[in-house]
Order: sequence, then C-alpha cells, then structure tokens
Amino acid sequence: MASDNRIGRFFFVWRDKLPVPLALAMFTCARPRPLNWIAGVPLVIAGELIRLWGLMHIGPTTRTREICADRLVTSGPYSHCRNPLYFANFLKIAGFMVIAGNAAYALCVAVFYILEFTTMIPYEETFLAEKFPEAHRIYRESVPVFMPALKPCKGLEGKACFEFAEAVRSERRTFASTSFILLALLFCSIIRKENPS
Repeated sequence: MASDNRIGRFFFVWRDKLPVPLALAMFTCARPRPLNWIAGVPLVIAGELIRLWGLMHIGPTTRTREICADRLVTSGPYSHCRNPLYFANFLKIAGFMVIAGNAAYALCVAVFYILEFTTMIPYEETFLAEKFPEAHRIYRESVPVFMPALKPCKGLEGKACFEFAEAVRSERRTFASTSFILLALLFCSIIRKENPS
C-alpha cells in the first residue's frame, strides 16, 4: 500500500508535466481527417464543460502540488461520481486521440492514463478517507468512483460554492494547453492535406 501511495503521489505531483512528452509525440504521428474532428471536438468540449462544472464546486485547490482538502465535496458533478475532473480529462484525452487518428498512439496514451488514474485516485481517496473517515465512507458507498451515474446521489445535490467566472479564471492554463493541442492538430491536418502519404 505504501508503495502504491508513493506511485500515486508521484503522478499527483507531476500530473501536469508527465503528459508533455505524449503531447509532443502526438504531433509526429497525428493523421487528422475531417471526420476525426467532427467526432473528437464534441468530446473535448464536453470534457471542458464538466471540468468547469466541477471547479464551481471544488474551487481552485485542484491546482496545488500538495494534496489538500478543507471539506469533502459531494455536490454538483461530485454527486454523480467521485472523480468528475478525471472523468472530464478522460473525455478530453479521448477527443484528442480521436482527432489525431492514430490507433497505435492512442493505445500508448491509454496505457499511460490507466496507470495514472489507477494510482492517483487511490492516493487521493486514502487521504480523504483519513481526513473525513465517516463522511467519506458513506460517500464512497453511495457514489461511483469514475464512471458517472446518470442521476445524482440523493441528498448530495448542492449549490456551487464558486462563481462560473472563478472556475474560468482557474482554468486558464488548461484553456491554453487545450488550445495549443488543437492548433497543433489543425496544423497537422493542413500539412497532411498538402502532403498526403
């Protein structure tokens, strides 16, 4: 368990840096086609909207490198699943992979994120279970860990603690990285159209 926590902590601390090589590699093997864009962009948008919804409930504390929580957040998207931000990231990553149009590369990315999510989520949940033992036990027994339930868990539907504008402000770096990836994929589309292979 301690070993798993060390791995989970490593992924948690470096979660914004570790995917950078994967993103750079994507530009060398991406083969975007119009249909890829049509199928992939809605996934990216859906993921970002879920992230904003989640940030309106959890706030900007998700940006820290040190794990912390001043309260157990169970409202909004957290009443559908315990890790809505990771689910949202999964949707965005899936969208990027669909746009990139390279199955072998998508498989490599999937292996990386399966490793990341399956170590980071237990690391965070161990922390929350220790800090909010009874509340987290009840929450854990009521709400699925990753795949959202269609209906919110009864009694957990609460109002957002943060304004939409605050969520948008805290998401600026994510907007920048998402825009960069989409522009780079667009560049790949243009290059591929001019030089088909």
